Amino acid sequence: MPVPELPAGSPVRSRAVLWLCAFCALVEGFDNQSAGVAAPRMVPEYGLAPGQAGTVFSAAALGLAIGAAIGGRVADRLGRKRTLLLSLLLFGLFSLLTTVAPGYMSLVIARLLTGIGLGGAMPNFIALASETVDPRRRISVVAMISAGMPTGGALAALAALGDRLGWSWHSIFYVGGFTPLLLAWLVWRLLPDAPARAAARTAAGTTAHPALESTSQVLFGPGRALSTLYLWGGFFFTQLILLLMLNWLPSLMIDLGFSRGQGSLASMVFNLAGAAGGVLLGRLHAGRLQSAWVLVSYLGMVAALVTLPLSGGQFPLAISAVALAGAFIVGAQMILFAAAPLFYPAIVHGTGVGSAIAIGRLGSVVGPLFAGALLAAGSGGAGVLLGILPFVAIGGSATWLLSRRPAV
Repeated sequence: MPVPELPAGSPVRSRAVLWLCAFCALVEGFDNQSAGVAAPRMVPEYGLAPGQAGTVFSAAALGLAIGAAIGGRVADRLGRKRTLLLSLLLFGLFSLLTTVAPGYMSLVIARLLTGIGLGGAMPNFIALASETVDPRRRISVVAMISAGMPTGGALAALAALGDRLGWSWHSIFYVGGFTPLLLAWLVWRLLPDAPARAAARTAAGTTAHPALESTSQVLFGPGRALSTLYLWGGFFFTQLILLLMLNWLPSLMIDLGFSRGQGSLASMVFNLAGAAGGVLLGRLHAGRLQSAWVLVSYLGMVAALVTLPLSGGQFPLAISAVALAGAFIVGAQMILFAAAPLFYPAIVHGTGVGSAIAIGRLGSVVGPLFAGALLAAGSGGAGVLLGILPFVAIGGSATWLLSRRPAV
């Protein structure tokens, strides 16, 4: 019996949208983490040097930047459903093709195209979640939806422990490929196909077809230029730090003297603490002390990143530092995801959010490459962790300035 399409505006449809957005965030986080947790087995199998491994990690992030920049704008014109559907199909298919990549270059291409699909999906499920709830609940709800990403990353880290059961690293990409294909079917069956401009027209109670501003007007029109620049700065440097940690944390833990199993556990703890931190900080950020909680988040990152390399091989101290790093780094990113739609009109949410994600993903391209370069130069895990502290300061400053800007 076919699943009926849900009518727009119904409470059931609103719940379905939020659940689908949450599951999209979950598989997005799973795929973002998949290459990192597979790396201890995948890198030796392909014989990759540290610089080559950094390129593989960064390929998906570069593709995500391209996909986010294109996908958000396309969705504002053609509708979120169609864009989200195609994006899910694309990143599911190429996640599966990662498992059969015959060599280094084909692996890079598979991850790049996976990233393009990821990029097209992300601004759309964030915009959909933001548009579905009451304005007063947007920050907390979108932060909660976005917390699906670190939760998905934790599941990827858990899947990596399957090598004890005889599973290969390929199984991580099988899960990361088939799940978005299933979600694509659910999106096709459950969501109405309403272009963003038609939805904006209905919400305004008008019959006129609203004009779509140019991209430059959306981003740098009256009263938006500073908000856009601060948002971009926060996204770029926070994503740089986040993706570096997501991709390199297991390897950094091993370099600090811990076992591979402890490295996988650290990755899982980082993501779970990040999910909890994202939800909590999202709720706190929705209150009146937004700027103060931004400062707490970035100062907490500094404390955690300094403590981890000074743990002296004591795993309880190291895992506590990892948990704090996950809570504050991921929590800060969830705040940015939740805040991004607030600075642009609903009709161009895709363009505004997509551009911020695209800039952030350029940062996440730099992060893994930066870590790979430091490791290749002999800096070691401690050098990588301490070397990203200046990025924390810049990203924190931009996010703090953004928190003091008026929303649309």
